[in-house]
Amino acid sequence: MEETSEGSTIFPQEVIFEILLRVPVKSLLKFKCVSKSWLSLLSTPLFTKTHVKFSLHNPQMTDYRLAVVATISGLGRFCHVYSMGSENTCVTVVKLNCFTKSLPLSSRILGSCNGLICLTSDSFTLMLLNPCTGKFNVFPDLMLRSKGGGGGGGCYIRYGFGYDASVEDYKVVKILSFAQIEGRYENMVNVYSLKAKSWTTIQGFNSSYIKAKLGMFANGILHWEACYNHGSGAVWEIVTFDLAAEIYGKIALPSYENEGVYWTLGVSRGDLVACCNYERNRADMWVMKEYGVEKSWTKLVTISSPVDGRAYMSPLFVAENRDEVLVQHGEELELYNSREGSLNLFKDFPSGDCRQVQVAAYFESLASPHI
Repeated sequence: MEETSEGSTIFPQEVIFEILLRVPVKSLLKFKCVSKSWLSLLSTPLFTKTHVKFSLHNPQMTDYRLAVVATISGLGRFCHVYSMGSENTCVTVVKLNCFTKSLPLSSRILGSCNGLICLTSDSFTLMLLNPCTGKFNVFPDLMLRSKGGGGGGGCYIRYGFGYDASVEDYKVVKILSFAQIEGRYENMVNVYSLKAKSWTTIQGFNSSYIKAKLGMFANGILHWEACYNHGSGAVWEIVTFDLAAEIYGKIALPSYENEGVYWTLGVSRGDLVACCNYERNRADMWVMKEYGVEKSWTKLVTISSPVDGRAYMSPLFVAENRDEVLVQHGEELELYNSREGSLNLFKDFPSGDCRQVQVAAYFESLASPHI
């Protein structure tokens, strides 16, 4: 450190850099107005990239958010951001603002990564949005014709969004899945590179039926739950795609009772989370503590819910102490507290009159939707 002639202290640039990494993003945006040197520092790709890495490796110092897009009867489109803070190790959820006013009624959330959310903008375009900075990037979706033949089945479209750290590029994956025989599917795969600003068709793969419409991104890999019929029941597995190596794979789910189950996936604080729904009246929540190690699947909680015909539960966020889990349950959001054994409706959310509810958990960052 140095002192000026007036006696004030001047910190080295590297010290200022380290301090600013620990400052909330909203404050960093204000700090850009402090001086030209701070504006230059906070606007560099190096600081943005390092800040994202710091947030990923220090979840206790990261501001987590929940983006919700839904249609409300009589009110139209609902696009709000909720803060997921931690108070006395409990999850507290507070409505903040509307993150965009320009989304059409047909918009859907396709995924989130590094503080960016990928959405459909309309029938022919996609949007990459940073809800914190308000910056966005609109680019063309891939329009493909369904090919004929192939077992006489239909065509299903699946998406995924993530970050390829090997080339520092955000990518959107679009899978066209065509039914074949005996419950198998042929998958045509296309990848959009934000850096190249173009779509590329890559080698496809065969798989069981990919149930998930959206892939969950963790550890540089996209994950979709999939299943196939075997004997008297269904066999579930996770289909994966490595964005850097462009390699497909599988991950086994935890062992489960064969009594009519439905699996859903999520990502919380960088960990892969799986939820096993049993006939819609009970759900087991699991987390993979060590990525890629199937023996590391650990049960978090068992959630009991009444049999009322609602849809299955999907994991959204797990508290740091893992006593509370935020889930999407059909068109409603609910918070489960394992200490109390309670399942409560999400406050400040207009339940009962919502439809087409789309939800994405993310953390605040300076990541740019442009490369």
